[in-house]
Amino acid sequence: MKSLFERLNELNPVEEIEPMDVSDLEKKAMKQRVRKKINQQRRVPKIWRNVAVAAVIGIASVTTIGFGFPTLASQIPIVSNIFSVFNEDQNGLYTAYEEFATDVSESQTSNGVTITIDRAVYDGKSVTLTYSVETEKELGQESGVNATLDVAKSSGSGGTSSPLQKVDDQKYVGLITSTPMLDEPQDTIQVSWSPRSIDNYDTMEEIKGKWDFQFELEAVTGNGQDVKQSVADKGIEVSLDTIRYTDISTVIEYSQTVEASIAKEYEWITTDLLIQDNLGNEYFSNGNGGVSEHGQDYQWNTTIKKIDPQATELIIIPEVMLAKGSNAAYKKKKLDPIKVKLNR
Repeated sequence: MKSLFERLNELNPVEEIEPMDVSDLEKKAMKQRVRKKINQQRRVPKIWRNVAVAAVIGIASVTTIGFGFPTLASQIPIVSNIFSVFNEDQNGLYTAYEEFATDVSESQTSNGVTITIDRAVYDGKSVTLTYSVETEKELGQESGVNATLDVAKSSGSGGTSSPLQKVDDQKYVGLITSTPMLDEPQDTIQVSWSPRSIDNYDTMEEIKGKWDFQFELEAVTGNGQDVKQSVADKGIEVSLDTIRYTDISTVIEYSQTVEASIAKEYEWITTDLLIQDNLGNEYFSNGNGGVSEHGQDYQWNTTIKKIDPQATELIIIPEVMLAKGSNAAYKKKKLDPIKVKLNR
């Protein structure tokens, strides 16, 4: 069976998927799904994908040029709060991140390009990092740093890497989210980030270099709630497992199981969550990827912004996407809502 990476690589959403009428919220969700890297593994070495629009770009081996020398960033920040640059696109997800993030402020220069890690935060499940790039070369509107965030003691990771946003002449900012696969929760994690190129996804050009960062993060404190509620329909079952509440976000862990007859009919089966509370607030689901042993049953997790403190209930609708092959049109199937009483 082909992996989801292989199926995504073959997918041509402009020519090969039938157009569908979708809401603005669904458009945001689809944009995020296209950029999402789904980590399918059996405890194998880490795999990463940077995604721009509908192109999946794999990590390639490159010859590095120049050397990086770490220094504390003494210059005035390019943007005082890089999280705010990406906040609107994520429906306010990063509103509280700046307050709780660790100030890394480390710069390295290689091949004429300076990368500065600004801040990073670990919510107990995912690492989110903001950074800036300074270069005399024009990077274009769809470019990004081609590198994974590696976390010590993890056996794999899944996440997203946003395209760089130009904020001034020769100055860009970016954001990376990574969910390490850890055997047990860690209060403190050791993170390394070693970019080897900056890629222009429009022209397929790259600026090679060597940057190496290492830093430590403490988990933002929070508390969890076991949910153990599920819904099923015609061979597909989705279970909500746990919800973790922190000062910056809410993380929902859920699982998907599929009967053999459905798995045989559809090659690609993925589940996202449509989430709102009892006050009518909607929450954009920023998927962190999932883990599977054989490509159909998954353990997923997703991050949403802090839930309204006045809300007492979440209404969660699992939305399953099914496709018979990489080149086939997909269909969406909504399961019945699951109502969760909040225990924060």
